[in-house]
Amino acid sequence: MIRRITALLAGLLILVSCSKDDDDKLEGKWQLRQVVESGQITAVDTVFYNFQTSLFMYQVYDPATDGMKHRYGFKTLEADKQLLLQLEYDGDFLQLTDWDSVKESFTIERLKGKELILLRNEKRYIFRKF
Repeated sequence: MIRRITALLAGLLILVSCSKDDDDKLEGKWQLRQVVESGQITAVDTVFYNFQTSLFMYQVYDPATDGMKHRYGFKTLEADKQLLLQLEYDGDFLQLTDWDSVKESFTIERLKGKELILLRNEKRYIFRKF
């Protein structure tokens, strides 16, 4: 019985520490470099995801104003590599993105060093730490 409890606690500790480790690695500003969908690669350099603790900021260049627009929101990182991002409000911001709503869910495919790869709706988003 004690072995089972010890094994369970060790497993939970590993899950929590992995999630915390990924959370720490996400901290900072990430520049979107490519979007890959159905074998098609699209170069991007005008989109930034910014992470700080549970906060998130989406920045995107708006050619209509020749400036950057941004929206704040929240992030939740689950132990199974699921990254949930939610923008505070929409306005006309979503039309500058490829998001379907103010809430999007991504799977973290890779998070190592200065490389972040997120998956969402058959799309692969490739970021570099900025």
